[in-house]
Amino acid sequence: MQQVVIDLPAGFAGVVADTRTRAWAALNALRLRWSEGSRTDTAAVEEQVTASHGVVLRRDGSISRALAEGTRVEAAYRTPLAAHAHLEPLAALARVEPGAGGRVELWVPTQSPGSVVEDVRAALGEQREVVLHVTQLGGSFGRKGGQHLAVAAARLSAAAGRPVHVGWTRDTDMRQGFYRPPTHTVMRGSVGTDGRIRGVEQVTAAGDIIWAVAGLPEPVRDLLGFDPGGLLGLFLPYELPAYRLVNRREQLPVPTGPWRGLGLMPNTFALESFVDELAEAAGADPLEFRLAHLSESDPEARRLRTVLRTAAQMARWGEPLPPGRGRGIACSGDVGTVVAMVAEVDLSGGRLRVTGMDVAVDCGLVVNPAGAKLQAQGSVVMGLSSALREELRIEDGQVVSDNFDSYPIIDMASTPRSG
Repeated sequence: MQQVVIDLPAGFAGVVADTRTRAWAALNALRLRWSEGSRTDTAAVEEQVTASHGVVLRRDGSISRALAEGTRVEAAYRTPLAAHAHLEPLAALARVEPGAGGRVELWVPTQSPGSVVEDVRAALGEQREVVLHVTQLGGSFGRKGGQHLAVAAARLSAAAGRPVHVGWTRDTDMRQGFYRPPTHTVMRGSVGTDGRIRGVEQVTAAGDIIWAVAGLPEPVRDLLGFDPGGLLGLFLPYELPAYRLVNRREQLPVPTGPWRGLGLMPNTFALESFVDELAEAAGADPLEFRLAHLSESDPEARRLRTVLRTAAQMARWGEPLPPGRGRGIACSGDVGTVVAMVAEVDLSGGRLRVTGMDVAVDCGLVVNPAGAKLQAQGSVVMGLSSALREELRIEDGQVVSDNFDSYPIIDMASTPRSG
């Protein structure tokens, strides 16, 4: 071991050694006492995220009158805490020149270079010249939006007077990160005898996403009342005579933040699942029900119609399947892109298996078709992994899902065919 660095105001402790093994051994030998945080657990966090009231983001027509008409349908949906589970744990290399104004040079895999530079200057001095080399990112999914390991490497390099590389282990990365916030969505709606939706009310609750990494004070977050990252995919794209949307943000004792797609995944899951419930109440085919409620005049609705029909055609929607097998369809839109998917599932043997996914994407001009296809495939696999396997567990204030044995992700054997 060559250097021990303790910064009490910053809550930082680290060691510098000539090998990674010695560095970890020295760090584990330090007798550190930290102020105790929350002793919460998974159940308490999920109970705190309850969709009951909040900020009204949209109000069209009379939802109370609409829910009193026709066949009423209610459902609730939850998504759990989730880790980014990227295959490459966080790492950073720093070289800090001596002196209060010494130049800082960094090699960091990051999605947000500007944030890294700002954070390092805030830690070491605003007068510093910071040169950042952005390396290959690897997996991230929002986890490397900033990169606080760059600050750790810079602190250690400044103290030791030599270049320092910091690389986390898998379990440290899983325990010390921020996570996808849990969500709760309560849906109420009704359909008339003509098969049309009379109205929909959705009440949603979730932890912070954008506000968690934007550095806004809590009073400002409360004043705004909602997190913009949680709005992605939140609004139903269908024609509705009455529509009411209420959103509630929760300040959680667990660090949360951006996770692939921000709020798009949990919101689409809840909304499109509820559309299936409405179609069932109307006695309608899920595809035809969606098409019937998408406007002919709205440009995005027309694009959704096209991808729905394309995905259905690819999946041979309507053709009979063997007993124990079925299909489901859903669609969504975000940042100028619309997507529709058909999943084929097998329930025989008492276990759900996804045997096929057909995807239609309209993202406008495609410069690299191979890259666009890989994005779609990667999104499908990660979405299936999240839906079927992933859940971050907390006990007594500690993350216990700290490696792939306790936080399993989808494997190749469970991944559906690729067309």
